[in-house]
Amino acid sequence: MGYKDEIRQLSETIPENIVDLRIERKIGSIPTQAFSDFLTHSEQGDWAEFLFFNSILESGTPYIPVRYGRSDKIIAGDPGFKEFYNKYQNELDEIGKRPDILLFKPEDYKQEWGEDISKFSLDTLKDIVPLTIAGFEVRSSSYLTEKFKPKEDKPFLSFTPKVEDLLVVSKWIEVFGVPHFYVQVFFDKIYIISFKDILSLLREAETEERGKKNKKIIGKKHEMPVFIIEKNPKNQYKETIHIYINNGKTLGKISEVPQLIGNRKELAGGRLLHYVSFEGGKAVLDKKVLLEIIENTI
Repeated sequence: MGYKDEIRQLSETIPENIVDLRIERKIGSIPTQAFSDFLTHSEQGDWAEFLFFNSILESGTPYIPVRYGRSDKIIAGDPGFKEFYNKYQNELDEIGKRPDILLFKPEDYKQEWGEDISKFSLDTLKDIVPLTIAGFEVRSSSYLTEKFKPKEDKPFLSFTPKVEDLLVVSKWIEVFGVPHFYVQVFFDKIYIISFKDILSLLREAETEERGKKNKKIIGKKHEMPVFIIEKNPKNQYKETIHIYINNGKTLGKISEVPQLIGNRKELAGGRLLHYVSFEGGKAVLDKKVLLEIIENTI
């Protein structure tokens, strides 16, 4: 069975009360304004992506990373945002959600592409993307894993895919058939888990529901907690899956933390947003783990 077929089969056999990946994607209303927290989180996400990208380049593997995910800086409140938002929604319906970084074998990579193909036309990308061997969705988290203190309702730190993201990631895999991974960048370590393993955990775990107004679904395997699904105010109350990081692998360590820089953005009408951006920092990947992950996808 091919990778695409495995993902489709897993998606179709996850219990509907956990995640229903057979439904049609719903398009939310267009955001009307942005906030400082949103910009800071966005900047942190961009930093995590660049950090991971550079760490692959410096890891000594023979494979070539290329930036692929959308990198537009336009936000709610900017001129043209409505048109941008609608165009992005159309893309999600057509090809799904792009992972941030693709990985190529040297023989399949062309120098004229450079390090970033995100601005290429969709027609051009449809020829390039199937040549890749892996796609990485990079997420950031504002924790030091070594200093995290477990609690009853939060026994581990986690990978954090939103339920709505599973639909559009599945769509991207259905279109291109490329293995997909989630990478979670903390401020001291980097963890990785495959999209296939995420779906497997959702399908195989024993679950229980708690709460009525703020419903949570807790998943366990062999009596050990493996995930919790909740609506988190930090994610605009979107249903978020917290897959605990002990289900993934430690991929690297942060050897140098970034510098913090204060910024200001002026919106239409004179409204100011103040936020923090991140500059610099270094990470060292475990080459053995990275190669094992890659080789298991080829």
